[in-house]
Amino acid sequence: MITLHGFFAEAAATGEVALAELTGRAVEVSVEEVRATALADFADRGLLLSQDLIAGVIGRIEGMLPGVMTLVLEPEDALAWARQKDGTDPVAGFVTLGSVWQAGVARALGALLEGEVTFVGGRLAETDEPAMLVGTHAPSDTVVFSSRLRIESRDEALPAVSHLLVEPKYFARVLMALSAASH
Repeated sequence: MITLHGFFAEAAATGEVALAELTGRAVEVSVEEVRATALADFADRGLLLSQDLIAGVIGRIEGMLPGVMTLVLEPEDALAWARQKDGTDPVAGFVTLGSVWQAGVARALGALLEGEVTFVGGRLAETDEPAMLVGTHAPSDTVVFSSRLRIESRDEALPAVSHLLVEPKYFARVLMALSAASH
């Protein structure tokens, strides 16, 4: 888990750079906790932002590591963050900010796996987290990597959670790459 935390912290930093390029402002995304849970157990043991409805950006990751990635915030925090994207509709702004950050994380995954990984199809999701993840129709043994985040921008600190669903047959590839990177 320590290695996973270190990797997700590096991936968050890659996402920070993408956000700063988009907004023209410094953004800091810190990783406070990381957890891996089987999708079948997620409702009971997964790392959740909230038990209520959330605002999320969900999309696919493609390439060396196919799966699904989400970034979720409380609706009020999502609106506050979206307002930082000047001159856009708040919903479009939130989806753009979430997609850009997740695209940065996908690039970091590609670098780890020494191949291309991209984030595509980012869209708004307004539901509770277990329903959002189950709605991906991923097999129940899919591994959900969850990271509790803190997004700091414009003197605001917003709690968020990112979920990365990885198909079981690719899980070993991620672990081997993380193990090789840590040695």
